[in-house]
Amino acid sequence: MTLRTARERLKWSVEDVVQRSGVGRATVYRIEAGTITNPSNNTVRKLELALKLRRGTLEFGCQLGW
Repeated sequence: MTLRTARERLKWSVEDVVQRSGVGRATVYRIEAGTITNPSNNTVRKLELALKLRRGTLEFGCQLGW
């Protein structure tokens, strides 16, 4: 599941993710845009915890499904 999909399922804004995860706004935007395809383990864990996802649920890379 992509970050955007997880965020939208919770009806959260990017700012909600930033505040709840502690991950920087620019990083969240860049992950959603697909320009960060291999975020640090720390960043991934913060996002998964904030979004209440199991470890390894988030997918990174091409967001277009190619």
